[in-house]
Amino acid sequence: MANEPAASDEEFHWTICIARLILPASIHLQAPPNLSDNPTRLLDFGIDDFGGISPVTADHVNPERAWPAVAVLGGECDARGFNLEPRLTVYPEFIGPKSGFLDEKVRPQSWRTPTRRSWLAMTCGPPGPK
Repeated sequence: MANEPAASDEEFHWTICIARLILPASIHLQAPPNLSDNPTRLLDFGIDDFGGISPVTADHVNPERAWPAVAVLGGECDARGFNLEPRLTVYPEFIGPKSGFLDEKVRPQSWRTPTRRSWLAMTCGPPGPK
């Protein structure tokens, strides 16, 4: 892959759109915002998660593409009617005791609310209670 050209915006958007059409609505669809010149446009194609965005580190997978500023991305999400919110690397629906996903020793730690200093991933979804 290192010697292959990057996907065009059209191919990137098409792939996201087809994934959203194929996958059940309950499946989260993630795309990194730094691979698009207009990251919030990815919402139009069906993503609900921007993945890990770090205000302090580079993207180690795509170091040539800087992360967008979280405040700017949040403002653009707000303008489109979405909320950009921090979340753990595990989705909330997999934290509860009935999910069977997390080990009992890990689960209590997962209930801690992420802070601006501990952003691990950013979910962008419809507005809800804050």
